[in-house]
Amino acid sequence: MILLQLSRDLLRRLPEWEAPLKWSLALAVILLVFLLLLAFGGPDALRFPARIGAFGTLLTLQLLFLWGNRRALSPYHQAQQHFIAGEYNQAREILEAVPAGRRESVDALVLLGNCYRHLGKFDDCRRALARALELKPRHHLALYSRGLLALVSGEYAQAAAFIERAQAAGAPASVSFELGQCYFLLGDQEQAREHFQAARASLALEPAKRRLLGYYLGEHQEEPNREALPRDAALRHWRAEAAKYAPSPYSAHLRSAIDWLARAG
Repeated sequence: MILLQLSRDLLRRLPEWEAPLKWSLALAVILLVFLLLLAFGGPDALRFPARIGAFGTLLTLQLLFLWGNRRALSPYHQAQQHFIAGEYNQAREILEAVPAGRRESVDALVLLGNCYRHLGKFDDCRRALARALELKPRHHLALYSRGLLALVSGEYAQAAAFIERAQAAGAPASVSFELGQCYFLLGDQEQAREHFQAARASLALEPAKRRLLGYYLGEHQEEPNREALPRDAALRHWRAEAAKYAPSPYSAHLRSAIDWLARAG
């Protein structure tokens, strides 16, 4: 029965597993076959130890199966994968389907709030993040996410306050980019420049932001940043962001930045 269940589930889910895990599974199956042959057809002295070894290998196979499907077992991890792929509605549906009592995880609430923000459901986003911060007031991702909501809503002073709290709670250096945006939009060019410079080294994995950094620093007579992401890809990214948050003042600001990037080449 165990082997039948393993076989059926493996055929469905094995393609999604990491390569090292697939190799471990293959070795465990080979070992199991060898031990079973030994247990039923080997020398009498080895049959009992081989049966014990086969039982242990079956347990190992079950553990490998559970580990390989660990993400499938968690609605949060399923939703996270959809979120990373930009599938915000699918992520939201998974998280909303979880009973309210089980959704009190701060990480799940933050992820749900960010889905709402990307979908333009700002009131729902605010409620989810407020609950997350009730549960854990110094959760840096919740604070940063609340700052992003204020930023895209055009509430720049409030956004700066939340992102500074996120920094104090241990947020990564890359949040300085949005903090720089807040001060830029508040008209404090000196503070903005300081935060943009602090963010530069931390944006290696965020090429669209590295491009936009050229706009902000270009306002201070610096060369536009031409690294990492082709201009057209960066323009597509920021146009999508501007469309997503229209008609907020932040969207209008992004459209101005996009025009500058298009002219800068």
